[in-house]
Amino acid sequence: MNNSSNEMKLIVPKGCDNAPRKQIVIDFTVAILKQQNEIIKEFADEAIIWYQLKDNKKIEGLSSFITILQKKNIVIVDCLEIYQVITHGKFASINGVISLANGTKIDFCDVYMFSNTAKSGKVMEIKSYRL
Repeated sequence: MNNSSNEMKLIVPKGCDNAPRKQIVIDFTVAILKQQNEIIKEFADEAIIWYQLKDNKKIEGLSSFITILQKKNIVIVDCLEIYQVITHGKFASINGVISLANGTKIDFCDVYMFSNTAKSGKVMEIKSYRL
């Protein structure tokens, strides 16, 4: 999904700025929607695995991850509303709704696993749920 004009509205609940990992998860989610490859490369491990559960797909490796984003049909994301970001140890989850310019709404939840518990830990795995 891409927002060619990069004018996506972002709604984040208060309190999401109290842990560095929460901001990383938010920034990574935005980077996926906007295809911001430099941000993705900064936070993702070379061996990242992305499970797109609705489509029963498994994307392995950073280059495949970026290639898949570029091959997706270009849709304009009007708004990303985040309901919660939860972090614990090397795990995190984010959920909310993605609103497209054509009026379609996609409820989502992404569950992250990082390489370690440090702020510098890289994204190793994402399981994406979409409705």
